[in-house]
Amino acid sequence: MKRKFHFILQAKGGVGKSLYTYLRAVSETGNSSLFVDVDSSTKTSSRQLLFLGQDRLESVSLIDKRDVLVRDLFVGYLESLIDCPFEQIYMDFGAPESEQFPALISRDLDFKAWCNELGFEVTFHIIMAAGGAYLACADYLRKMFEVLDGQFEIVAWENIYTFKQYPTLSDELAEKCLLTGIKHRQFGDFDANSLLGIQILDGIRNGYSLDQYRPGARIRLTKELRDHFGYE
Repeated sequence: MKRKFHFILQAKGGVGKSLYTYLRAVSETGNSSLFVDVDSSTKTSSRQLLFLGQDRLESVSLIDKRDVLVRDLFVGYLESLIDCPFEQIYMDFGAPESEQFPALISRDLDFKAWCNELGFEVTFHIIMAAGGAYLACADYLRKMFEVLDGQFEIVAWENIYTFKQYPTLSDELAEKCLLTGIKHRQFGDFDANSLLGIQILDGIRNGYSLDQYRPGARIRLTKELRDHFGYE
């Protein structure tokens, strides 16, 4: 069975990595996906994905005592999943891990050859936010694009709520993605200040499954999943 890894990354903190990971987890039907919290600093996904249960949620630390991302830990962990029963594996990297990730895969290990040897397919999901975070997010996207050198699929996920007041930045991101061949997707199209938005965010913080929401919030969240994650 060929396994597909999804690396969720962004060196800028607070842009929506854990929100994206939660929405992705809620949108996944069945039990064929594993979610891994690789954020050593906040462990947000470990709290927000409680509804998955112990069988589909893991937490690992790839950072040593010097806050350095250790390649041997990364390689060893992924190789330990060769015989796991999951087809899709989503890994939510924290900001420190994300920041060091380009260096980790650009050293002496031929990352593409290694993935091919293991039979792993990898997609890189780069979370993008606007406002004061945009330049840092865009710079990280550029770094990952250069390091991956067209060997892997990259998806730039625009956090809609953060871009609503910056439509020109949304257009700029879409244009850059078009020119570079990066896929441009969106998520998070709900108002965090509205009643339904507040209920959804409370549910996310408490690790709710979809059926634990109140009817209005559940219907709104289902629309988000259907529109942006292909949920049916």
